Amino acid sequence: MSESSVPSMMYSLQLNEFGPPSNLKYVEVKSPQLCSPYQVIVKVIAAGVNPVEYKIRSGKFPLVNVLLKFPAVLGTDFSGVIFAKGNNVTEFEIGDEVFGKIKNIYSGLGTYAQFVLVNVKNDAILKKPASITHQEAAGIGMAGLAAWSGLISYGDLKIDEEAKKLQQKVIIIGASGGVGTFAVQIAKNINNAHVTAICSGKNAELVIKLGADRVIDYTKEDFGEVLKEERESFDLVFDCIGGDEYYTKSISLLRIKGNFITSVGPNAYGSDTGTVDVMKVIAVTLGRKLFGVRNYKFISDLAVRDLPKFVTYMEKRQIATVIGHEFDLKDGVKAHEMSESHRVVGKIILNCPN
Repeated sequence: MSESSVPSMMYSLQLNEFGPPSNLKYVEVKSPQLCSPYQVIVKVIAAGVNPVEYKIRSGKFPLVNVLLKFPAVLGTDFSGVIFAKGNNVTEFEIGDEVFGKIKNIYSGLGTYAQFVLVNVKNDAILKKPASITHQEAAGIGMAGLAAWSGLISYGDLKIDEEAKKLQQKVIIIGASGGVGTFAVQIAKNINNAHVTAICSGKNAELVIKLGADRVIDYTKEDFGEVLKEERESFDLVFDCIGGDEYYTKSISLLRIKGNFITSVGPNAYGSDTGTVDVMKVIAVTLGRKLFGVRNYKFISDLAVRDLPKFVTYMEKRQIATVIGHEFDLKDGVKAHEMSESHRVVGKIILNCPN
């Protein structure tokens, strides 16, 4: 094993039981140790905060919460510097600036910490381009890949030169959030699509700057009614909010065989996901898949293999991380309160102490 001086102790946000944001405790714990020749230890400079993490913290996934063992450290997205590496790690060196995403969101060995273990075979990890800050890189993982997967892997939208020949039309619901801000940029700059964005009016200016051709303020207008004259004219609806309401309003706007893609599912963004709800999600999803004349797809797997390609667009500044809020790691409670408010613009980032 090769390593620099990884301290024996580190600070982290530790969760000892499910519950409110205040259950996250800023404490000193033992630093991780290498236990596989394919692992690296990354000193985390910045970590991304995702809605799935507050749902895990609050116990809103009861069917799978048995996978999480306390005490646990949450977090999946990271950016930092390699401090130690296993003998079989050849693609990285100590001192390399890297970023990525932990695969297992229930490992309890997450990125809300000064140091994190990353397996170079199983987790997503890349060298960080110098043109991207650690905060920008920490915001990519789950949100950026969800947007890319929704539009391209699941949504079948064309990209680059091939896309220029087409006149693809896309609706993005929840366009000002973490996934939505990435989706607007990908749809406009990579897919060359005409983008109709659904978000609050106070965020309209931002979303237009990101590339949206049209913004509909959902707090003042029913976008289904506004767009009803464009029936069967859209190639894709990308839903970043969830729930039946948006599906009902938008499904008739899709062309026959068009794609309705959701990153959340039939349950709304902030709702519990108990046993009955899971059964409903499965039943509704299957029904829409089997009997709908438009394609209904729930993002169940992120296109991690496309992360290097995604980053090339970031280096060209065709895609950028929109950072709405930054907190110090010790203020992780505030970060989760913000995430759970459902009023987040862009990404929430935690900055770790030196």
